[in-house]
Amino acid sequence: MAWRPWLFGLLLLFFAFMVGIGALPGKAESLSARFGDKLLHMLAYGLMAAACFHVLRTGIAARAAFTLGMIALLGLADESIQSLLPYRNASLSDWWFDIGTAAIVAAALALFSRINPSMESHAKN
Repeated sequence: MAWRPWLFGLLLLFFAFMVGIGALPGKAESLSARFGDKLLHMLAYGLMAAACFHVLRTGIAARAAFTLGMIALLGLADESIQSLLPYRNASLSDWWFDIGTAAIVAAALALFSRINPSMESHAKN
């Protein structure tokens, strides 16, 4: 199975950046107050889900499963890190929201790939 290591690396860099910003005292709270916690989760994990979907060069089902698995792991890591910080709170509902966002993004990309076969052949190259 072929994959795009550069895209996977970019995904991990973005995740590290996101976790790093969230680890700064007061930064996550101020961003959440300004933009809304769920909107921030949707944007961050939606972007990461889109990247995950395109990391593998294989069939649609495998890419969707990879996307859900990776986002579940990254979301769990994020919430676990938050539980270790005295000024942050881990949230099971945030984790489920991350997974739900990934499911919507993966489903939309899978549907688009089925509707537009040229996109699917491009994803395997």
